[in-house]
Amino acid sequence: MLIRWLKRLKWLRISKVVIPVALAVSLIFVGFTVYGHEAEYFVINAGNEDGVRLSLTLNRDLSEQTSRLLVPAGGNYGDVTYDTSEVFGYDPSAYADNLPDDIARHDGVHSVYKNETDLAFYSFSFYLVNNSDRAVNVDYSLTIEEMVKRSGASCHVDEALRVMFIEDEPLLSENTYTIYQKRNKPAEEMTPAEREFFSQINYTNVFDFESENCVFSRTGYMGLVNFPSGGVKRFTVVLWLEGNDPECINDIFGERLRLSLNFVGT
Repeated sequence: MLIRWLKRLKWLRISKVVIPVALAVSLIFVGFTVYGHEAEYFVINAGNEDGVRLSLTLNRDLSEQTSRLLVPAGGNYGDVTYDTSEVFGYDPSAYADNLPDDIARHDGVHSVYKNETDLAFYSFSFYLVNNSDRAVNVDYSLTIEEMVKRSGASCHVDEALRVMFIEDEPLLSENTYTIYQKRNKPAEEMTPAEREFFSQINYTNVFDFESENCVFSRTGYMGLVNFPSGGVKRFTVVLWLEGNDPECINDIFGERLRLSLNFVGT
């Protein structure tokens, strides 16, 4: 997945706290060549080795299974903040600046738009299917494969990125999601304005990226253990640029980030 800012970020000082408003960026996903045509996709891979046959699909009826899932993506994105105090349902014809409570219950790509041209959240759900003749253990990870940085920038685009990962079909209000972000500086090293920024964020279950180049990895007992033959597991991925993050500034304009989500069965 390739992330690029296309419009410059602006800042507004409110109550002595600088917060970004009405910003527009663009997430341009990996240019992946399929049958000679370049397209924009979020790419997910399922390993198939040693008798393991894992498949992926966007479809609830489990049709069109593949070992490499290409999820259409792209468009202009604005900075937003997930506000847990606002609860509403997903409406693909409505504009919003927040995540719908039932976002994980909708199939395929179900992004949320801020207006006619700009996305607030890029979101999609998919299924992992075990077509092996036996139960398998599945490790999976989301990693940063490549990042193009601006020379001399004080921060980078991965520091404003948020990744929400959801298993099955819970409501967000059930608080079963996990959110991943780049590790913040210690509170004692933050300026008063930075501490005020983070005090405005009310979502929970937030974890630091596992490492500089790994958003998360779930292996061993943290992965799928004894995933049965014929088993089906649903996942939802949500990406956004956190407007309350102090790193959501002009310095990351023009940077690029490529991510990959990979499942490996044994």
